[in-house]
Amino acid sequence: MGLFRRREDRTPDEALPFLSVADAERVRRLATDALGRAGVPVVAFADRLESLDGRAFGLWNLAAVCAETDDRRVWPDLVEGHVARLLRPPPDVATMPVDELLAGTVLRVYSTDTLAEWGAERLGYAMPVAEDLVEALVLDSPHAVSLLTDDEVARAGHDALRAAGRARLVAEPYEHRREPLADGAEADVLIGDSMFVASKVLVLDHVLTALHGPRAYPDGVLVALPDRHTLVLHVPDGPSVVPALQSLAGFAAGAFAESAGGVSPSVYWWRDGVLRRVSRRTEDGRTAIEVGPELEAVLSRNARA
Repeated sequence: MGLFRRREDRTPDEALPFLSVADAERVRRLATDALGRAGVPVVAFADRLESLDGRAFGLWNLAAVCAETDDRRVWPDLVEGHVARLLRPPPDVATMPVDELLAGTVLRVYSTDTLAEWGAERLGYAMPVAEDLVEALVLDSPHAVSLLTDDEVARAGHDALRAAGRARLVAEPYEHRREPLADGAEADVLIGDSMFVASKVLVLDHVLTALHGPRAYPDGVLVALPDRHTLVLHVPDGPSVVPALQSLAGFAAGAFAESAGGVSPSVYWWRDGVLRRVSRRTEDGRTAIEVGPELEAVLSRNARA
């Protein structure tokens, strides 16, 4: 039952690839019926539903929620709740009291590609944390999670919101377990229902202290965050470090490809608060590991230990 065991092969739906063709069709049907009961008749397309008055309801997030739930019997209830939230007006950040805005803000990690799709020009405050990862602020309300724009951040001030968002992120719950990698190496695996588990890479110093107590990490930590519910850590220690890196890179790429809430298919090396990407997907779908001189020295020294 290990995390790194090969998963069941399923034929993916073209528009919602983390669901099978049959499961994706069921989600479309459930959503169509739920909107119809709410008085919004729609026409179903592969990736969205469109109402007669021109509104479009994307299916990606709904399908992601269903994909993350093993018990398909609860899908109708999940879809009903999702549709209810879709039809409920979002919170008005422009008029929200500043103390409520501060209380609801959370730091979140995004890929640069995702942020570009959502309009990076309105997110000038967002801070790069790695070659392809960005830190942003979101409002986590009871009915939706929404990215805060520059104008919305300016209402409370970036520093105040970032401090509040960091505190919320630290407090987000998760489960911890140890999983085998390769050649006797193990990884710390953080998982949970919270969509901010992967974002704990932004407070990794706090996570490591919570897991292992106060200590130094002279050789850094290898990190994978394939989806929003998962963060995997491996501390280089001994001759199994190279097989461990290879195993982690393969897992990250595979889990990202199968995930509904994917963050990154890459592995990163964290040391002294700096995050560097050390694996990536190539254009032909392979996983390439690319280490710089510093990490190469760490790997070589541990391999000889």
